[in-house]
Amino acid sequence: RGGKESAAESLCLPAAAPTSRRGHMWANVNAQSVHQQNAVSLMQVDMLQLGVLQTQMDNLSVQATLLIGFALSMWGGATLKPLLEDDSQICIWKTWYHLAFAAVFFVTIALCISCGGIIVSLVLYIKQAAQESALLVSTGAAVANTRRHLSSLNRLFVVSYASFALSAVLLIVLYVGMPARLPTPYPALERAHMN
Repeated sequence: RGGKESAAESLCLPAAAPTSRRGHMWANVNAQSVHQQNAVSLMQVDMLQLGVLQTQMDNLSVQATLLIGFALSMWGGATLKPLLEDDSQICIWKTWYHLAFAAVFFVTIALCISCGGIIVSLVLYIKQAAQESALLVSTGAAVANTRRHLSSLNRLFVVSYASFALSAVLLIVLYVGMPARLPTPYPALERAHMN
């Protein structure tokens, strides 16, 4: 009887081994499946974040384009002509402080247009580079780099907006705040010229 039991045990042992190997294989397959699902989920989340960041960059580009348009309109002929003609009431050639305000006005307009153009150009490049990076390198790296570049674009937009606001204030000062007519230092010559 003992021999029969030992024979039965010896017959049962090889049958138990494939079951454990099969269970181990199923565990590996399940772990790989869960890992792939997690990776796909993380990739989808990263792509959603990348889409949100690109939408923010699009909004920034549109606002920068509007600022460029308004700044160019302040640099237009209808605005510049009264300031630059020496026989105009609001010309900038009267005194040194007229010239100083006008110089700051022109510099702030140029700064606004320059920063706006840089923002529009960088947005076009960053969007394309982020999509290529997400496809070829990693979605997480694309999101991190896009977020870092977006913060730089926001700072540039603040500079552009501040320079536009300052230029608008300076334009109002040049048109309204500065004295339009200055007394001549030679009143006798002025009377002779009028006669």
